[in-house]
Amino acid sequence: MTYNTTIRSKRQRIVTALDIGTSKVCCLIGKASFAPDWFAGDPVQFEVLGFDHTRAEGLKAGMVTHLDSAEHCIRSAVDAAERMAGITIEDVHVSVTSGRLKSDSFSASVALPSGTVRDDDVQRLLLGGRQYAGRDKRSVLHALPVGYRLDDNAGISEPLGMCGERLGVDIHTVTVDEVAMRNLMLCVERCHLGVSSLVAAPYSSALAVVTQDEAKLGAACIDFGAGTTTLSVIADGHFIYTDAIALGSNALTTDIARTLGAPLEHAERLKTLHGSAFATQSDEREIITYPCVTGMAQGSLNQITKAQLACIIRPRIEEILDLMRHRLAASGLAAEVTEHLVLTGGGSQLTGLPELASNMFGRAARLGRPRAMSGLPPVAAAPDFSAAIGLLLHWARGDEKFGARAEQRFLRTGTGYFAKVGEWFMDNF
Repeated sequence: MTYNTTIRSKRQRIVTALDIGTSKVCCLIGKASFAPDWFAGDPVQFEVLGFDHTRAEGLKAGMVTHLDSAEHCIRSAVDAAERMAGITIEDVHVSVTSGRLKSDSFSASVALPSGTVRDDDVQRLLLGGRQYAGRDKRSVLHALPVGYRLDDNAGISEPLGMCGERLGVDIHTVTVDEVAMRNLMLCVERCHLGVSSLVAAPYSSALAVVTQDEAKLGAACIDFGAGTTTLSVIADGHFIYTDAIALGSNALTTDIARTLGAPLEHAERLKTLHGSAFATQSDEREIITYPCVTGMAQGSLNQITKAQLACIIRPRIEEILDLMRHRLAASGLAAEVTEHLVLTGGGSQLTGLPELASNMFGRAARLGRPRAMSGLPPVAAAPDFSAAIGLLLHWARGDEKFGARAEQRFLRTGTGYFAKVGEWFMDNF
């Protein structure tokens, strides 16, 4: 995946990522610096200044269910990250998993009156695509150009300055329910924060874990969250498809708790420490002790083998993978486009999951960990935080010019002419 730094200023920038999920709220503050032209690595490098995460409350499948509780969690995570970084932030980039993410692809074209492609021609074309994508009263998160055409010539990546009579573009759009997105923005702005951009969580997760070679050859990324499981497809370096289901690793915890009659916190512990997608012969002899739900101060203890625990987990994880497999097949994408399968998210750390996914999808699967960054705490290098790290990489790509911005702010002031002038000075000097 290539990076476009032409719209960025050449000074250091502070970028804040806010990942709002079902089980946790994570805030990540990074300082971006631009590498010299001769540098062979990524042109934008990040140093993590502040990081914190807190248990999420008032959220379900990424959707706000209790405004005050969700606001408290966001304030707590942001405040701790600010204290660690020693700075005060004003704007954040937010990941979105709620609102029934919908992926769509279509083509559009415009005539070129001047005979050459100018910036206003490209902007007019992309604006028309965004308006078409939002025709069903849904909010457009992304309207990303996949490839341009000039007359009968396709496969053009950057048409500016080229000659032709008609410019066409293939656009991939991601839309969400407007109400869910507005409530999420409202919750963030109640914390006295501005929303710089809204990014589909499947996209940001894929940016963090999919390698450049995989992105070029084609890869599908499955993010196993607590309340949702999302799918994203990247081919030829472009984000071309996404989908999501409201079923995640919390369902495994609930299955364990109901089957064994154990408290939810102990069921989560059983899943995390002893859970597996496969049962081996040695698992038949490994005994696990757990408390029962009795309502007494000291509940009675029961025992279960590790193999029996795997038998409880296996049907649910197969159901989730089967749903993802059917969603991928229904997308119409050719099998060679998604030759590689990358698993990430907190639920992806279940023992044996990559092997099970490889068997069900019929292709190689691996566990995807986010790329390393300077100053990143070891705990944040786990798949749980792929979406947060991907938000920083999304900013580095410059894709927010094709995405949703906070055009309507509910609580904040300072969004008028002088505020915009101040932002322009910050971006360019």
